Amino acid sequence: MLLSPLRRSWEAWSRWRRRRPFSGGLLMILAGVEMVAVAGLPVELMVHLGVGSVSTLLFAGMLVVLGLITWCTPNQHVITGSLAGFVALGALVLSNLGGLVIGTLLALVGGGLAFAWRPVARPPRRKRGRRGKGGAAKTRRARETVPLPPYEP
Repeated sequence: MLLSPLRRSWEAWSRWRRRRPFSGGLLMILAGVEMVAVAGLPVELMVHLGVGSVSTLLFAGMLVVLGLITWCTPNQHVITGSLAGFVALGALVLSNLGGLVIGTLLALVGGGLAFAWRPVARPPRRKRGRRGKGGAAKTRRARETVPLPPYEP
């Protein structure tokens, strides 16, 4: 009884996670965080260092936003996955080898997972209520196939 709210919240979390490209979005967010962590410089110093440092913040921010968009709007998984791949390749060139290559690899794998994700169909709902008289016989008859009349040219 005490664990039922916890169980319900865990089931809701699992349902939410299964209906979207969760692992792809997570890897994109981790790639952005890793790129910023490798740079590890104060913002004032990054501005003085120039394009290489500021681009690290831009690419990392784009990857985090793409990961969040992938989670929040799973219908856009093709766009966000392909954009994450392009951003990862741009980060490889322009921002400290894309977080020492680790961030680029995380972003490429996350973008690939998001791009390749396919939604799973929901299971059909059960009909509620009681069946009337002969309900089982009616459904059995509805499932039977009716033979077609012979073809006459």
